[in-house]
Amino acid sequence: MTKILIVRHGNSLSNIAKTFTGHIDSPLSETGKMQAEKASEFIFQNYKVDKIYSSDLSRAIDTVKPLANKLNLTITLEEGLREIYGGNWEGAELSRLEELFYDDYLVWKKSPGLARCTGGESYEEATERIYNAVKKIALENVGKTVVIATHGGVIRGLQCKLIGLPLSRMKETDYVVNASVTEIDLVDGNLIWVKTNPTNYLEGLITSMPKGI
Repeated sequence: MTKILIVRHGNSLSNIAKTFTGHIDSPLSETGKMQAEKASEFIFQNYKVDKIYSSDLSRAIDTVKPLANKLNLTITLEEGLREIYGGNWEGAELSRLEELFYDDYLVWKKSPGLARCTGGESYEEATERIYNAVKKIALENVGKTVVIATHGGVIRGLQCKLIGLPLSRMKETDYVVNASVTEIDLVDGNLIWVKTNPTNYLEGLITSMPKGI
């Protein structure tokens, strides 16, 4: 069995500031560092991990670094695992997106899966990018268990693709929480969304995206 464990990065400083992060390299907050330790311990106790991959942004790398240290494994960086590129939205306060980018943000607010960040990626482009990156990693590690650290937005798009939900219906899904662990299997060359594990291992340190983003 080829198993992929998708880990969303821990809470970041930009999450606390409530700004649109995208490709900005925002570090983990103190809460995020604690979430990273707890997620790494959960994976260590419940899976036999062979390899670890990560987005090349530090908030993702630092989320799986405790696991890599426990297992004495290196972290392979993959730019294709980055968050959706926010273009002109990056660094803007979430509360001001509608004011600053009215037309594009209204599309996002109504149907995020059909939207494009002003000057940045569409959700369709970001979803194809993350899907191709995860599929490539899975096919290179047949029969192994692999951890991938990535970001909430692209995980949401990947879920839609793997469960057969059109991006036009993305609002029917929720963002996974920071430091969550989602199982994906490779079966007959196809990626299968299995489940997002309960996050009781975070012991009250649950953080997620604001509603409506």
